[in-house]
Amino acid sequence: MPNEAKRAELALKALDAYLHEQSDIRRWCYRPPAEEIGESDIIDLVTDLLLLAEMKGFDPSEVTRKAEGHLRAEGRRKC
Repeated sequence: MPNEAKRAELALKALDAYLHEQSDIRRWCYRPPAEEIGESDIIDLVTDLLLLAEMKGFDPSEVTRKAEGHLRAEGRRKC
């Protein structure tokens, strides 16, 4: 299993791809560099992932609860 740094790098790639695809309907017309990605960008992606989960028949609240449990299991994190 990849370490946290590698997983964060993969998440950044996913977020970058998401922002690139959304650039025509978002408030900017360019992809922001990684250092300019804001909390709202991450929230937008997570929200859309939860919408996908719901469309696939999963309970978004349950997915969120399980993700929080996984985050806690990673060590010393409180949700």
